[in-house]
Amino acid sequence: MTATSEITINIFHLPSQVNIAELEEKVICKGNQRIHMSYPDVTTKLLDETAENLRINQKSYLSQLTVEEIISIIDKAAQKWTNSEYELRILAEKTLPIITGYDALQISLELRQFIRLFRKKDLRRFIQSEVGMFGNILDDFQPNHSGGFSKFYGPDLIFQIFSGNVPGIQIWNLLMAAFVKSATLGKLSFAEAIMPSLFVKSLAEVDAKFADAIAILPWQSGTELENKAIELADTVIVCGGQSAVKSIKEKSGPTKKVLSYGYKIGLALIGQEAISTDRYTTLIKAVAEDISIYDQQNCLAPQSIFIEKGGAVTPKEFANLLASELQNYQIRYPRAQLIEAEQTSINKMRQQADIESISDSTTIAMVSQKNTDWTIIYRDKVDFMVSPLNRAINIFAVNNLNDIGQTLEPYRPYLQSAGIAVAPNRLFEMSDVLGSLGVNRISALGEMNHVVPGWHHDGGFNLLDLVHVTDIEASAERYSEQFDPDIE
Repeated sequence: MTATSEITINIFHLPSQVNIAELEEKVICKGNQRIHMSYPDVTTKLLDETAENLRINQKSYLSQLTVEEIISIIDKAAQKWTNSEYELRILAEKTLPIITGYDALQISLELRQFIRLFRKKDLRRFIQSEVGMFGNILDDFQPNHSGGFSKFYGPDLIFQIFSGNVPGIQIWNLLMAAFVKSATLGKLSFAEAIMPSLFVKSLAEVDAKFADAIAILPWQSGTELENKAIELADTVIVCGGQSAVKSIKEKSGPTKKVLSYGYKIGLALIGQEAISTDRYTTLIKAVAEDISIYDQQNCLAPQSIFIEKGGAVTPKEFANLLASELQNYQIRYPRAQLIEAEQTSINKMRQQADIESISDSTTIAMVSQKNTDWTIIYRDKVDFMVSPLNRAINIFAVNNLNDIGQTLEPYRPYLQSAGIAVAPNRLFEMSDVLGSLGVNRISALGEMNHVVPGWHHDGGFNLLDLVHVTDIEASAERYSEQFDPDIE
């Protein structure tokens, strides 16, 4: 009999001034592996005490750091994670597959790439693209174009509601708050509380005082705790589905600043020139990767693909080849196990396609056998449909990619990321079409799940949307000169 492997991990972080007497546990089991996730009983009293200390630590330490010093702290923490022997990386690679259900090798590969976004050179590029002046405008008053001076100020305390669908993605928002020198009170999802907790622990190893301006705690949604956290914070950031975002906005009222990152849809476009005899096999592998990484749970992943006719293989042949590649991908990186509702959604997608094929023989369901590991619904027409995710994709054959604009128009509020494979003379033309429809990110195929530093999340600014600006007008500066006792 194989012995049970037991791992205990704290899925929270509190300022060092806050003492916790007892911890509760949530236990996740997979085979002979058991993860004990420890966390405190979160009460309104604990939130009050935590918020009070966060504000103190923000004012006394975090707000006094320069942006360059903040970058250096984050870089040192990220560099730890580039070492395969780092204790917390090993712990993450052991526990995340059990907690999330994602393939262990896929998680390891994605974490290696993701964590490199937080190295010094990438963070400097990000800061420069967001606020310019190497971030100095967040440190001190800087000359502005009107002849005066300006400085950016972040909120003292931000309440953040993190998503739990993709490992580590929460770290991005956590660090955005740090760049504007805001303390964070974060609500974790039990679905993925591992990476945020471990990365904050890494920050504490580098600079304990810096980490004292961060608190992250898991609790169930829809309780009085959310109302309390909203009340305590200056600004709220919420990541989640439409209903979650709507609920938080209603609770926050008209005077509280709320930034939301809700439900979004990705799509892919493939021009006939990209489907050449020497390129289409590589292209198919790239598309399969975009579909399969984290099972489309990332809002960047494609849900529908438009394939232009006239290439070396037809769109239908492309779909068949993609089906084979998705099967190969399933062998290398098995999809996470689904709950019943997710299985039902995929089966419903397949059944609707079967019914449609009775009256339209060009609609074809290409599916994994005896399970729902992957699903392709092919249609020989211009249309657009959302996906139930979990490696389920819609493919539409089109005569010309320029014909999709009217079809996409009803989905404008939800369009996010587009992967595109077209010739250089079409790239900017197609990007303009997509941009006018609300798409805010255009990437190469195979890179849809991998953002770069400086990406404008949901088409906005990561930092500018958090700050307020104080301007010293030139008249105030000139006027102050009159009161210099050394000047006659």
